[in-house]
Amino acid sequence: MKILHIVEDFSVKSGGLRSAIYSLDDHLKKDGFQSYILSSEKEKEDTIYTVPATNKWLYHKDWINKIDSIVSEKKIDIIHIHGVWLYPQYIGAKYAVKNNIPFVFSCHGMYQPWLWKKGTLKKKLYLHFLSKKWFRKAKVIHTITENETKNTRKFFKKAQFIEIPNLVSFSTTEAVPDFSDKYILYLGRLNKTKGIDVLITAFANIVDKKVTLKIAGGFNDYKKELETLVKTYKLGERVEFLGEVKGTIKEKLIQNAWAMVSPTFSDVIGIVNLEAGLFKTPMITTYKTGLKNAWNSNGGFLIEPTISELEKALTEVVNYTIEKRIAKGEQLHAFVKENYSWEQQFPKWKDLYELTLKS
Repeated sequence: MKILHIVEDFSVKSGGLRSAIYSLDDHLKKDGFQSYILSSEKEKEDTIYTVPATNKWLYHKDWINKIDSIVSEKKIDIIHIHGVWLYPQYIGAKYAVKNNIPFVFSCHGMYQPWLWKKGTLKKKLYLHFLSKKWFRKAKVIHTITENETKNTRKFFKKAQFIEIPNLVSFSTTEAVPDFSDKYILYLGRLNKTKGIDVLITAFANIVDKKVTLKIAGGFNDYKKELETLVKTYKLGERVEFLGEVKGTIKEKLIQNAWAMVSPTFSDVIGIVNLEAGLFKTPMITTYKTGLKNAWNSNGGFLIEPTISELEKALTEVVNYTIEKRIAKGEQLHAFVKENYSWEQQFPKWKDLYELTLKS
């Protein structure tokens, strides 16, 4: 089976979107599928197709020509569209319908209620007058959580939905964590929806002053606001901005963290949550992620993204003994492996694509 993935941005700055599609592409190829990716941006090491586009909507006249050439050359069976709001998704869906190619549509959380608070009028106009006409003809709409299915079904009431969570691979090397530097870790995009300001405020109230907070994510203008907040609470050297991290540096950073925190206001599972479990690190995140409630009783925390709830969770974690910290990490590791691993869940993707061809 030959699949073309269309995504607005496949570079590292796209965060969890890149991780999810990268892993899907990799596992499809390992299982014998022919999988291709088309995006506006990529990393230097990526061997994917691109149509460079710099305007906000990512419009470029070459998109349709590039899609057509890949479909013709590779004899594509299915087009898989990732994301919602930009020209690549719009033209991808339109092309698929016009050329009678079955397509899958993955929302990646982009219809979540929190994201409608910004640019609401433009989004409604785009949805009703441009994208919905084509997106509703998808053979399958893929969602990541039960909550996302519920929210998205409001816009596509007659569509066929299949829910598959974000997944992480467990083919990693075991290593012993180093707790000589006791720190809390935030890893992800520096964005207001991620609740990093809530994290800094809650962290300022932690009694144990030897604990530090490391914030890892590519620098942008929002970093200045966060730095101002750090100065306001006189946290000084207790908060460190690391910038973008990846590879083995990222893995060790996660593994050696006392705990990880993602106090997000809107997300769908979030790969970083699963990576915490992969590397046996307790994870504090929010109900907005759509994770199973059992996360709470399996080494992690699910909270509301408020200062008081986060402060309470942080205080509890900071006071763990080393033995308890290790035990909680092991517990989360087992839970993520059972519920969110490629090894356990990949057959669902095979079923989804087979259903797409048959529908």
